[in-house]
Amino acid sequence: MRLVRYLRRLVKLGIAAFVAMTLAMLAWTFLWPVPDVRGMKQADVIFCLGAGMDEAGTLDSAALTRVDRCVQLFEAGLAPVIVFSGGTAREGGPSAGGQMALYAQSLGVPVEATIIEGRAQSTLQNALFSLDLTPDAQDFIVVTEAFHLPRSWASFHWARWEMGLPNTKTFHLVMSEDVRRTQPDNSVEWRALVRESFAIWFNAVRALAYSVSTNKPIGLLH
Repeated sequence: MRLVRYLRRLVKLGIAAFVAMTLAMLAWTFLWPVPDVRGMKQADVIFCLGAGMDEAGTLDSAALTRVDRCVQLFEAGLAPVIVFSGGTAREGGPSAGGQMALYAQSLGVPVEATIIEGRAQSTLQNALFSLDLTPDAQDFIVVTEAFHLPRSWASFHWARWEMGLPNTKTFHLVMSEDVRRTQPDNSVEWRALVRESFAIWFNAVRALAYSVSTNKPIGLLH
């Protein structure tokens, strides 16, 4: 009976934690401030995290919006280089990182100002692989939707710790948009928020499993 009571309490605590995190996620999604480039501190690198892309390499609207924001920041002189991070949708296909870089270049960003990270299949991999490409940089701007920003922040700090990089590195969060919306009525895509509620916890479990493993299988972070 004691074990049953313990398990019930554990379940209740788990549900309470999930509800609290979901409510917090909804709050920061719709209250995150729109960036004002005039008041932003200059950084060394802009990280553009990949979003959706089909097997042919066509980026979805969320990915394009992220690139648009990164280009805005670049043109404002806030960083000299943008890292576009995102893997392939099929074996041998184009990477989201590469497709986003091409789109940015079509908007006027010089080729030499773009770095392509084309392997990442998750936010944790975005963080690990992107930091590996910019080991000497200290200040970073991370761009994604508002609902995804805190998980991205946690992923980059975890990756910094996992890689043994100095804790002097800073990550500034900038939203591309608050939340994905369905056209033509511009309604909130609630499914993305539901997925994020679960992804926050799934992200933490995967990061912990990777950190405690001895052989560091990168597939744990997929």
